Amino acid sequence: MHTLWCWLAVLLVSCTATGAGVEVAAEARSDSGGFYADGSEGEAEARSLSPGYSKQLAAGAGQPSGLLDPEFGQAQAPDAKDPAPQQPVVKRQVIYSAQLRLVVVSKSSAMLSIQEYAEQAGGYLQDSDANSITVRVPASAFDATLARIAGLGEVVDRAIQASDVTEELLDLDIRLDNARRTRDRLLEHLSKSTKIEDTLKIEAELARVSVEIERMEGKQRLLQSQVALSRIRVQLNMRAPRDPSAPDALGLPFDWVERLGDGLVAGNVESLPRKPRFLANGPKFDPPAEFIRYFSSKELVEAMNADGLRLKVQRHENYDKGVLSFWSKLARSSLVASRSVLLNAEQDLGEDRALLAGSREVAGEPHGYLLMIARTRDRLYTFEAWGPKDLFDAQYEALVKSARSLQR
Repeated sequence: MHTLWCWLAVLLVSCTATGAGVEVAAEARSDSGGFYADGSEGEAEARSLSPGYSKQLAAGAGQPSGLLDPEFGQAQAPDAKDPAPQQPVVKRQVIYSAQLRLVVVSKSSAMLSIQEYAEQAGGYLQDSDANSITVRVPASAFDATLARIAGLGEVVDRAIQASDVTEELLDLDIRLDNARRTRDRLLEHLSKSTKIEDTLKIEAELARVSVEIERMEGKQRLLQSQVALSRIRVQLNMRAPRDPSAPDALGLPFDWVERLGDGLVAGNVESLPRKPRFLANGPKFDPPAEFIRYFSSKELVEAMNADGLRLKVQRHENYDKGVLSFWSKLARSSLVASRSVLLNAEQDLGEDRALLAGSREVAGEPHGYLLMIARTRDRLYTFEAWGPKDLFDAQYEALVKSARSLQR
């Protein structure tokens, strides 16, 4: 009887424990939201009891993809402060070249100076002829050298060109790389070829590709050299003396302006002496000492001294009562552009008188030149003087005084 009661007590305790376990499991399933739809009760319970899973649910579902959280496997958003990737900066490859037309006193001296400037900058002489010179200088010294050359005389024309060849060089790099890869593959096939027919075809294609590579490499070297060394071409005193019967070189409607400097450049002076006629006296002025007036007409007087200095004084119509500044600017342009006279002095003498003075090379020797323009309402007067530079300079003040004495 005692034994029976013991067995009943053990059975009661076992049933009580089983019911408690079922209740705990049920409570766990209730806390975790119940079973999964596929009935995987064990997995649901395991997740409900996992601290990491509970935290992940608390953080919210549907996180964006990205870096995984090392603790929970949770997606991490990229750091918004990370800088954007920098694009590589491409250095522009530019070819610079310049062309100048320069008026100088002496072409030979100017050419020597231009070559010297180029060599001092690290460049060299490319070519030269009687009237022009071409030099190449490093691109970094282009502007400075150009300024030094321009300072040798008066710039009549200037043209500067800049050609950007960056894209062309990049394209050449890509094409060369592809061609070289093709050549390597052809060489590999050639080494493995066992048939004469295939070998001949590969060799023909290899020759074509090699020629193309050489052509592109040559063009690449040319462009790179042009980028590295800029070209400067200078034309010196290029315009030849104008034929009086030829069309007006500057397109001016005033022929006398184009004829300024004829005596200096072309020696166009009266060859026979002529005394002034009655009622046909030309412009009146006081020539310097030791000068004689050997030719005189109504509109022209010429004079000279025994050393070869010459004077030419002319009277012209003042079209439309033009102002002095108009005529002096026009005369200046003609003397520089058509006669290659380097003007180094310009002066307003007052009383509607303007003075221009300069020099140029004639037959290899420097000569001086002076022009005074005097204006009235209806008339213009030009006083020209020229001759060998040393004699001209010695008489310069006397020549200016004579020009001022011109009566209008």
